[in-house]
Amino acid sequence: MADRQGQYAAAVRNYLQAATYLAPLPEAGRTLLTVYANLGNSLQAANQPTEAIRYWRLAASLAPRTGPVPELLPVYLQLARLHLQHARPDSAGQVLRAARPLLPGGELYADQYYFTLGQYYRSTGQPAAARQAFEQAVGFARRKGAAGDEAKLLIELSQLAAQAGDLPAARASLERSLRISEQLGDPRQLADNLDGLARLAEQAGQWAEALRYYRRGHELRDTLAGTAVRAQVAQLETRYRTRQQAAQLRALRQTQAAEQLVLRQQRRLNAVYLALLLALVAAGVLAAALLRYRQRQAARQREQEKALLTAQAVLQGQEEERRRLARDLHDGLGGMLSTVKHYLASARQRAVRPDEASSLVSQSIEHLDSSIGELRRVARNLMPEALLAFGLKQALQDLCASTQKAGPAHVQLHTHGLETRLPQKLEVELYRLVQELLNNVLKHAQAQEVLVQLMRHGPELHLVVEDDGRGFDPAVASTGVGLRSVQARARYLGGTLEVQSAPGQGTSFSLDLRVERE
Repeated sequence: MADRQGQYAAAVRNYLQAATYLAPLPEAGRTLLTVYANLGNSLQAANQPTEAIRYWRLAASLAPRTGPVPELLPVYLQLARLHLQHARPDSAGQVLRAARPLLPGGELYADQYYFTLGQYYRSTGQPAAARQAFEQAVGFARRKGAAGDEAKLLIELSQLAAQAGDLPAARASLERSLRISEQLGDPRQLADNLDGLARLAEQAGQWAEALRYYRRGHELRDTLAGTAVRAQVAQLETRYRTRQQAAQLRALRQTQAAEQLVLRQQRRLNAVYLALLLALVAAGVLAAALLRYRQRQAARQREQEKALLTAQAVLQGQEEERRRLARDLHDGLGGMLSTVKHYLASARQRAVRPDEASSLVSQSIEHLDSSIGELRRVARNLMPEALLAFGLKQALQDLCASTQKAGPAHVQLHTHGLETRLPQKLEVELYRLVQELLNNVLKHAQAQEVLVQLMRHGPELHLVVEDDGRGFDPAVASTGVGLRSVQARARYLGGTLEVQSAPGQGTSFSLDLRVERE
């Protein structure tokens, strides 16, 4: 009700209360999905796009557990447009493919889906597919009775046809759009149609017709700007100036004489003011120089403190890795080798039958094989062979597979743009960061689904690790060693880390950084 009345703040409060109530209930998956989707729409209407995207993603994360939900279609379309606005067509394509099965139950949004699909095809250099998608969008818009949307889609089709050199088709689409705009009485849309027709006529060499369209469009815009009113005022002013010209000339001569007297006095005052201004400027320059010096000193001190904190957090993470390595060597490998030593000592110190000696040797060999396997596991944790030999993508696949074997969580990995190897130092740091995040998920999150995404678009690199676990309060957990170690690695890489979590709502770590050329 609050949404329909435009009371978006009240709607957001109501949806948040509903989500808090539904989140702990295991059977509330589809209802909670709908609440998150509507909450994202209300936040977008309230001009809070970042929060809206967060709840849309939460809604989308529930989809695999609830099956196709038509309410998710506008959510997917919003996310796809966001990716297209940020020049991430591959991510937009993934979202649109996920949205396609929802069309049979969401025909209300079919025209928007095909419009967004056409934009995706156009951004990826597929004009034929884009034209087909826009034509489908026109059909659905006409069926829905959305004449304004149909007119805009026809302009998109006209532009595609013009780019392909098919000027008759481009003109036919624009003329259809023009007729619809005239019926709707939309002057701005009508002016855009007239401009487009003028450009097409000009390309076809029909100069007279192009001029007619240009004039009509300009007249329409002049009407919108109130040109008629300004022309009437100008005419009245002209008549008044004609009647009063003689009187104005006499008054002008008197005014000039007075102005010359005032000008001489003003020059004297200006000389005094200039001297005062120069003194103030000199004082201001000195004050500004002193302020900049103090600001530079304070900024240098802050940078030093920040670097010290980063180094301390990295050292703490390295110390934790050393302690974990020591435990693995002592508890695993050390115990196995001690057992082998005991068997061999028994065979040497006492006389045994051949069959007993053979049994001791076999057991020793089995424990040595286990020791070798344990040693290889420890070595992989120190520096994975796949990372050095095949790159970050293969190493992350192995890491996600081993993490899935180690716990109950289902781990998914999505990568893009990693065909070219990253700098080795960056690959190692990114691998360590993902490894630490997955270890934290196994230890603390109690998650069922984990998603790891690593996307590269030119020099931009985007890493996301999300889980549907029990979550935490980032303000409370910011003092922990694990979170500080992750933040320190992100600062060391020169990236921007965003942590989104709340009790019972899962956790999302998002890292954005630029890849510098070697």
